[in-house]
Amino acid sequence: MYSPIQYLTSPVALITVIVTFRLGLFILDFKSATRKELGKINCKNCINAECFVKCCSRKWLNKIDGLKCQFLYKKNQDIIFEGSEVFGVFFIQQGKVKVFTKGLKGREQIVRFATDGHILGHRGIGSDIYPISAAAMEDSKICFIENDTLNEMFSANPKFSVELMMYYSRELRKLENRVKYIAQMNIREKTAEALLLLFEIFGINKLNELNISISRDDIASTAGSTRQQVTSQLSEFEKDGLIEKHGKRIALSKIEELKKLVSQFNVYVSPQTGVFSLSNVNPINPGIIH
Repeated sequence: MYSPIQYLTSPVALITVIVTFRLGLFILDFKSATRKELGKINCKNCINAECFVKCCSRKWLNKIDGLKCQFLYKKNQDIIFEGSEVFGVFFIQQGKVKVFTKGLKGREQIVRFATDGHILGHRGIGSDIYPISAAAMEDSKICFIENDTLNEMFSANPKFSVELMMYYSRELRKLENRVKYIAQMNIREKTAEALLLLFEIFGINKLNELNISISRDDIASTAGSTRQQVTSQLSEFEKDGLIEKHGKRIALSKIEELKKLVSQFNVYVSPQTGVFSLSNVNPINPGIIH
């Protein structure tokens, strides 16, 4: 047995110190690699015209530039953890994100999707913990504004507060309608609705492919079904000519036919009419509803 003094001067102690030091460097490197802080882009120079922060006064835009954080989240990296402490709200500058919660036995249920100009964590405002989780579906540039700054922004910028409230209201109505009708849908209707939801948020390219590569598990989580059922239904859609599979991408060949499958359900809601039609999706920024 080593005495305390002998141990501190022994080769074992030296090896322990070296291993601990290298482990610490590895952890630091890992953290910096997974969520990289970006060089700040001024709000006035940001190309994202749909960001809610743009509703603030010029004076406040300058102030926010000095207070916000900007991060690059890698694909599949967690942004928000359900049940974690609320520190603020995330604003998506560029990217694609899934927002989800976990139920019994850790089963994931996707609540919504978000893209450029959308916000994350706003349901945690006024609460102690985030009620949802969020993860990047592709490399995403995201700004973060902490609670104290947000509260000042609400007080000093009425237009910002109103726009955020309207966004919250639209999202809540859409979610309430989905919850209302999803339980009444069969698997064919659920799968069609999930594809149309992805179309609404992310849009399609010139090949009619959804602008997102999404797993069968995530489609099932969106539809409230299982991977096996969704995979089988997608194969049926392909046989019927409603979709095409291009590797990991899904092309929506007959969008109108998919709409007909869920036409009896008022799944989506618009801020103007109270009823959302997928034909009202902005083709330039599919996340923005006319």
